[in-house]
Amino acid sequence: MQWTKSLLNLLYPNRCPVCGTFIGTQALLCDTCADSVVLAQDAYCHSCGKTTCLCSRSEFAYDAAVVCAVYQNVTPAIIALKQSANTNFAFYAAQILAERLRTDNYPRPDCVMPVPMHRSKQLRRGYNQAALIGRKLAELLALPYREDVLTKERTATEQHTLSAAERANNTDSFGIRDCGLQGQCILLCDDVLTTGNTMHRCAALLKERGAAAVIAAAAASTAPKQKENAVSKEDTT
Repeated sequence: MQWTKSLLNLLYPNRCPVCGTFIGTQALLCDTCADSVVLAQDAYCHSCGKTTCLCSRSEFAYDAAVVCAVYQNVTPAIIALKQSANTNFAFYAAQILAERLRTDNYPRPDCVMPVPMHRSKQLRRGYNQAALIGRKLAELLALPYREDVLTKERTATEQHTLSAAERANNTDSFGIRDCGLQGQCILLCDDVLTTGNTMHRCAALLKERGAAAVIAAAAASTAPKQKENAVSKEDTT
């Protein structure tokens, strides 16, 4: 009912997740932030997803990458998303990513999958932010959405506490169920692309089960000057 929506908006007004400005009930970002935070398509590598290409230093199992923004420009939005305070940026990023996948030279995905989150962590947070992005992308691109393939076990050490080198060895907690992926192109979603190791591990598992290609889709990619182990605790998956 309209009066219910009006009351909820009065009690819990919609805010831009980037700058905190009050915005309309149907808006995701304020006009200023919507115009300024999106990363230009030619400003990042379409293979690794970084603004300074890592392809010469690392070999990734994913075949292409599509990114919405630089992490440093949307830090409050990512933290709010991870803290279950504001999910607007997940849906905004999905819109940008979908548009880029439609209009640029990316292969057509066969289905969409999120980077998985351990069940206990998802229960604490209320959702997996990668899944919010993935479901919206699947809806916008009219693709099947699957959460029944990749799995995540609990780890003793969180990724945000590790260096870039240590992160590369801390992805064995990801697993995969037997499933029909033969010859498929998978759109793999996450909120932040930092070292690329998480996407790499999940893509490698998907290819072991027959996937022909994996596209990494991220709401944000960290800029190279940020130390890979300096992402704040609130900003970790």
